[in-house]
Amino acid sequence: LYSFLIGVLFRSEGNADEYLNQSIKYKACLELAKKNPIKGYASATKWFSLDKGIAARHCMAVSIFYSGDNLNGASRLEILERDIPKKQLNLRSQILAQASQAWFLADEVEHAARLLSKSIGLYPYNPEVYLDRATINIDQLKYSQALIDLDQAITLNSNFTDAYLYRAYVKRFIKDLEGALIDIEYVLDILPGLPVALLERGFIRKLNGDVLGARQDWEQIIKQAPSSEEAGAARVRIKQLDKITLLEAEKVQHIKKDYVLEK
Repeated sequence: LYSFLIGVLFRSEGNADEYLNQSIKYKACLELAKKNPIKGYASATKWFSLDKGIAARHCMAVSIFYSGDNLNGASRLEILERDIPKKQLNLRSQILAQASQAWFLADEVEHAARLLSKSIGLYPYNPEVYLDRATINIDQLKYSQALIDLDQAITLNSNFTDAYLYRAYVKRFIKDLEGALIDIEYVLDILPGLPVALLERGFIRKLNGDVLGARQDWEQIIKQAPSSEEAGAARVRIKQLDKITLLEAEKVQHIKKDYVLEK
């Protein structure tokens, strides 16, 4: 999430040793921010007092975000983007995308969506940002808009398995079951046995009337990843299938019984 354009940040340093030193310091600061936000913030603050740099400010914002203060972290990231040189479009776009995720986690969904659109406007070549905006549209049940973003993400990166996975999900909801199955099969060709993909293919198969295939997918999840969230969902779905099978069997028995009585 918080990978940064280190080369852009420190390009102005000119000195190779200084570049390496700053890069190492920056990476260490981000890692500390994630593991221990309080110490990460203290380290970033000390660094900022020495050079007043963008990288130190970014690490401060990340530390705040990881501390659970999504609003403050989001605000700092958004402000940080305004202070980055205008010509550094890719860098500004990445910062806005990060700020968007923080706003989203703070339940400011509309604000998050606006920042992603601005991010794409600055640099429309990052497939991950299209995926981020698609997930927000999915969250708001805007499937047609999500599909457009997912198509663009895949156009930019034809091997983007996450985008194929989400597109399969969207296509299932808009009743394009053939397209959904094609996308999810692509994911499973690249990542065989991926639990979330098996779960999705099970949903698609069931809607296509392939109940046995759906059961096989869900049973495979339980077998290979029994403690996963996907396994929990698979167990629920299998119980539903068993209940339907039982009801159908009882219905058949009633029909046979009524037929015998009529004779």
